[in-house]
Amino acid sequence: MAENDTHYNGPQDTSENNPSTPNENRPGNDYGISTPNLEFGQGAPVYPGNGSASDSMAGIPVIPLPEEGAGGPVYPGNGPSAGTPVIPLPDFGEGGPVYPGGNTGGSGNRPGGSIGWPNIGWIPGFPSTSPRYYGQVRFLNASTNTFPVTISIDGTAYAINSRFGTITNYDWVSDGFHTVTVRRASGLQSILLQQNFPFASGQKVTMVLTDSASGGLEMIRVVDSGCNNLPYNSSCYRFANMTYSGSRFDLLLYGGAPVFTGVGFQTVTSYKQAVANSYQFYVTTAANYPMARELPIIIIGAAGTMTNRPNPLVSFQVDMAAGQSYTTYLIGNTWSDLGLRALTVED
Repeated sequence: MAENDTHYNGPQDTSENNPSTPNENRPGNDYGISTPNLEFGQGAPVYPGNGSASDSMAGIPVIPLPEEGAGGPVYPGNGPSAGTPVIPLPDFGEGGPVYPGGNTGGSGNRPGGSIGWPNIGWIPGFPSTSPRYYGQVRFLNASTNTFPVTISIDGTAYAINSRFGTITNYDWVSDGFHTVTVRRASGLQSILLQQNFPFASGQKVTMVLTDSASGGLEMIRVVDSGCNNLPYNSSCYRFANMTYSGSRFDLLLYGGAPVFTGVGFQTVTSYKQAVANSYQFYVTTAANYPMARELPIIIIGAAGTMTNRPNPLVSFQVDMAAGQSYTTYLIGNTWSDLGLRALTVED
């Protein structure tokens, strides 16, 4: 065999008693399948055919499927394949063979990059991205702690060495309840927070790590799938206060028109329609007197005034593209070197 053939590296028996010799050039495992097949002559089920040139797979051992009616998982739906027995796949983290290879968009060991995808061999039609029973999650670190943390779901790291003001990309998570754990990223790596959260297939969420009123940490679950069917040339926009306990803020357009008012700690506003454009916003402490009614739609040139309003604490610009949704997270505090920071992300 060639020196770069990685499908079989053991000693070869070329004697006439070796049953594998006639099929030595059978197709190799080019998909990185790590499930072992039985050798020829060991009594395993084999691929059907007569071994002709058009039947090159004939005689190769295959993984047996259960008989009809014998129980076990079957193909779902009402199509022609419905009810056909299939090979069950393990859940993530249960061990067993997985799909190897490079990252194609995930964090390296979940479905976004195919690495770590449970695998019992190549199965036609099996999704490598956006699977049916998976949602998406990302993590924002709004905690003002000076040390980095690692955030994991059921023992798999989703954010490593996360510091204040950092946010991960969306990554895949299976439908159901999962345990989110926050640890110090160095030293004793003690557990700082551990809590169960529900995750739904087809849903995108942002998990925000914040300071708590008691001095510890809290994790806030924010659903990012709440704005669809936008009118022509429109965007969606919302505002979230993830700063410190007891805080309340107003968000104003340049010129003083109120967009969101009295937004309390750990509160996320509903989305508002916004005409696609570039906007300048101001954040002030919440006014202690009645303000003008909030804008129903965000639009350049909306009337407003800064008269008798508190001084701006933070100003920032948001460029909104048609058909997109955005959230501005206000993080930090007013007394430390970190200050207040407005972080705008696309949902």
